[in-house]
Amino acid sequence: MRRTYSKSVIIILLLITSITYAKETARVITIKDGDTYVLKNNSTEFTVRLKNVDAPESKQHFGFQSTLYVSKLILGSIVQYEPSGTDIYNRVLADVWVGNKRLDSIIIRNGWAWQYVQYSNDLVLKNCMQLAMDEKIGLWKCGTMAVCPPSLWRKYSKKDKNRYCNGCR
Repeated sequence: MRRTYSKSVIIILLLITSITYAKETARVITIKDGDTYVLKNNSTEFTVRLKNVDAPESKQHFGFQSTLYVSKLILGSIVQYEPSGTDIYNRVLADVWVGNKRLDSIIIRNGWAWQYVQYSNDLVLKNCMQLAMDEKIGLWKCGTMAVCPPSLWRKYSKKDKNRYCNGCR
């Protein structure tokens, strides 16, 4: 029994250590939109897609404001990131930290993005989004019916975008 306990403790410590060392640092050199950034690590530039967030597209209502909010928050800063793969556009999917705070929770809590529920069931992000909706901040300022999630906006025709994705009236 004691031997099993010792092995368990060692495995847990190794997991914690590997998680701690999985984070890397890089400087943010470009903000493409609210959830996509160009980072530079040493002399290598690469595009990162924040994995739990879906921010408005640049041409979508609130897209400019979301991009501006994130630019003020992290452009030129050194951030920590933890890559978890790449997407179909060859962007690095990652969690990003500003200081010791998760960037996804900051953006969602301030109302400038949705939790990407197709890929994330994180309860912290769910709560952050609910608080932003309740307080009507950021893209929620006109209520939940005035916004169109980017996942739908990307699929809609121009006619449907004009019909369903007009933002505040």
